Amino acid sequence: MGMVGVSSGTAAVLGLSQNRNDTLPTTAYLLLGESCRNSCSFCPRGAHNDGGSRYLSRVTWPLYSWEEVFPRLIFACREGLLGRVCFQVTDAPGNHKQLLAYGRSLAEEGVAVNTSCVIHGEKEGRELLDAGFARIALALDAASPDIYARVKGDRWQKTWELLSRLNTDYPGQVGTHLIAGLGEQPQEMFTVLFKLIREKIGVGLFAFTPVRGTPLAGYSPPPLNYYRQLQLASQLFQSGEIELQNLSFQGNQLRDWGLSPLELARAIRPQHFQTPGCLHCNRPYYNERPGGTIYNYPRPLTPAEFVQATREALIGTEQEGVLDEKQILATYC
Repeated sequence: MGMVGVSSGTAAVLGLSQNRNDTLPTTAYLLLGESCRNSCSFCPRGAHNDGGSRYLSRVTWPLYSWEEVFPRLIFACREGLLGRVCFQVTDAPGNHKQLLAYGRSLAEEGVAVNTSCVIHGEKEGRELLDAGFARIALALDAASPDIYARVKGDRWQKTWELLSRLNTDYPGQVGTHLIAGLGEQPQEMFTVLFKLIREKIGVGLFAFTPVRGTPLAGYSPPPLNYYRQLQLASQLFQSGEIELQNLSFQGNQLRDWGLSPLELARAIRPQHFQTPGCLHCNRPYYNERPGGTIYNYPRPLTPAEFVQATREALIGTEQEGVLDEKQILATYC
């Protein structure tokens, strides 16, 4: 039936390679499409970029035949080695049809299947969901239409409308991605994050990662404290422990969480700093280099990491330096 890209970590889980990974993916990440007719400024597979087709973000995607990959996916999911399969799909002719075929064949075997893709109209989204996909993600990426236009094109509003319409008929099965660090003001990202969560649209949160050969290769990743604040806000928005109106901003920077130090200490959990996205999605080293700064922890945090991440999330706010280690670790489990 053709070839499919398999992330290097996924290939190790499936026994297709001997790659050594200190943290293995808990979702199988597959890639459909060698090229893309879009030209996202951060993506090495963009039509006008020169990042090399081996990569998507920092991940390499060696090709394997679907006939070889398919039974290994079923076995790995049934054995509990993987929680689901997620297809990353470039925007190129024929990819939608191939995605439907592959996704349907897995769903018929009882495998949970997700995809991050571009759809050309509501009909294509419904086809995927009716074929058995557990969730489809349509990437907004940018926090505003203006930033989207600069780095991706002019589909921000159209994508938002598609998300909203599909989510009405398929609640809990529609999601999106947001990339922190594309030039937005922090308050813009907190606002759009809250609106998406309020509409019960799932959000996968990413840190911008510069990749060689792309127009944004010389840009820097977002400040770590800003990303930690988004991770924490995302979880507290979802739990209802805070709302956007609780947050205070000064010069577009988060200044106050709107909770007392004790309330905040009780609300923060180690899993708040793990990879934000779909169930079982841990995306090891998608945003990071081994040994470098970790934005999305792909595994449970150690007590020391939890203390550090919490303190990072409070930098620049009224709560900075208020919580001691004992107070932070009171919710570690």
